[in-house]
Amino acid sequence: MSGRLPDELIDRIRESNDIVDVISERIPLKRAGVNYKGRCPFHQEKTPSFNVNPQRQIYHCFGCGVGGNVITFLMEYEKLDFLDAIRELAQRAGIALPGRGSGRSAEDDPVFAANQMAVEFFQSSLKGSSGGPAREYVKDRGLGSEVVTEFAIGYAPPGWDNLIKHARASGVKESVLVEAGLAVPREGGGQYDRFRDRLIFPLLAAAGKAVGFGGRAFGDAEPKYLNSPETRVYRKSHYLYGLNQARQSIRMTREAILVEGYMDVLSLVQAGFRNAIASAGTALTHEQAKIIDRYADKVFVAYDGDDAGLSAATRAAEALVELGLKVRVVLLPDGNDPDSYVREHGPDALREALATAQDFIDFFVSTNATDTADGREQAARALIETVSHVADPIKADLMLEKVAEALSLRHGAVVRLYEAKRAELTSRRPRGERRGRGAGPRGNHRGEDAGRRTDGGGVRTAGSGSMEEPPPPTDPQGNDVGTPPREVSSLVRSAEEGLLALLLAGGGHAERVRAAAKPDEFVSDPVRGLVARIWETPGRAAVDVSRLIEPDDGPGVAKLLTELAMRELPEDGGRLCDDYIRTKRRAQIEQEIRVVEEEIRAAELTDDGALMTRVARRLELARKLEDLSGGR
Repeated sequence: MSGRLPDELIDRIRESNDIVDVISERIPLKRAGVNYKGRCPFHQEKTPSFNVNPQRQIYHCFGCGVGGNVITFLMEYEKLDFLDAIRELAQRAGIALPGRGSGRSAEDDPVFAANQMAVEFFQSSLKGSSGGPAREYVKDRGLGSEVVTEFAIGYAPPGWDNLIKHARASGVKESVLVEAGLAVPREGGGQYDRFRDRLIFPLLAAAGKAVGFGGRAFGDAEPKYLNSPETRVYRKSHYLYGLNQARQSIRMTREAILVEGYMDVLSLVQAGFRNAIASAGTALTHEQAKIIDRYADKVFVAYDGDDAGLSAATRAAEALVELGLKVRVVLLPDGNDPDSYVREHGPDALREALATAQDFIDFFVSTNATDTADGREQAARALIETVSHVADPIKADLMLEKVAEALSLRHGAVVRLYEAKRAELTSRRPRGERRGRGAGPRGNHRGEDAGRRTDGGGVRTAGSGSMEEPPPPTDPQGNDVGTPPREVSSLVRSAEEGLLALLLAGGGHAERVRAAAKPDEFVSDPVRGLVARIWETPGRAAVDVSRLIEPDDGPGVAKLLTELAMRELPEDGGRLCDDYIRTKRRAQIEQEIRVVEEEIRAAELTDDGALMTRVARRLELARKLEDLSGGR
């Protein structure tokens, strides 16, 4: 697939996949008036509040607020990026993508076929005559047949070319085995099996496809664990072992248990902990942490109880905290890992360990020398460094309070160091990256050279690729990211959202708004940016909300658009429009009056000669407010 997809092709793919059909393939839906309803797949609920509108091709949950179109649903539900979601929808609709012939998925890569052949070979070997010792090992580790089958555990028999011979008989080329990391080239020519006499843990990704393998040696053989090298289908920094099996449990509970190794995951699943995942083969990376953040709000870090495990747990917890996740660190006795602990002490003991797990700050303080002034200072600096990466200001502030309390420091001193760190981080980032979490340049999901949608009706322009200084970066609502957002009262915001709902409905509702207001009068975000996008849409045409939703805008914009588009409106929206306009203007005048009154008080103290001008302005605003209150 090319790095850039034409907007027309994206629209065709979206329009060729009915949102009711796509969602009902994954969750049960029932007709409810003009909408379809079901239980929301993104939060736990007893009463269905997840609505799908076939006419507007959007969904919205009135419980948790999530909303979007068929593309964003697939991205969120299957945890795909934009291009992978487009690829899957194109394949479903039989639409060819550039460079892919007849719309063939990237998952048809021969490396996937080689991996699947290997999975079946290793499983067969575990059950065969050579697999006796491996079967005994699995039994001794307490793994039942259901877990063995679910995780596709297998065995690589001794010998240098067992898999190669099987692949040859299966029609898989040796060159593909090398590409997949299953075979290793010999210096003098030929290849040999990478995995020999090892218990095999297939690394399963979405839809159960194997992207790689891990192998555990028996006895004292070295290395104890051998993993696949990175290939074009496997990047270890982006993979979490067990996520394919744990995805649904984590999604529903919003909690994950992060462990280090394959056996830790398998033993926890065997004990009933279905939300266990591992960063097997690597220290937790930022990319892995971001994947966890897609599914979980809270993460229990349960690493080995020795010094190396505590150090690794600290680094993992830091990566998760920086993304704003709630982190609890499970302290296991020295010499125990989650696998041995749950086998020796049972599931209830592990549940107790989870229940008494420490939050990150308490864990950090308890595992570092903080009984001296130097120790407290070092701990404070390290913790504040971590907190400085937390984008959510409320979470950051609560953590700073905790740091000050845990280390007996003045809150003001902690905040000053935090603010200095934040300023340092901001100054180090390129200008275009100074955005909140999850924000990015609009259109980037279409590739580096992707076109940018500039309105809601279909006018789109492509990036020039010029080296000239770009215009100031803006967020999806049209704000220059270098300027703070303007303060808008809740009354103004609510009224402007009501006017946007009328605009989205089209017909007489939209015509009335256009006659009574101008786009530059809207001041609340993200409403003003959305109004600017759709203002040129013909007055009587309902806005194509499904097309207006851009994944890079973030969930907040999609949530607002889908909620407003599903809002029930009266047939005659004229009075409603007038009420919104009047409420908005009254609130704005009252806000300006408060500002002018402050200026009057300041002028009385300074006698700067501007007092009468401000008094006159105050009287003028009072008359305008009276006119509005009288309904004129």
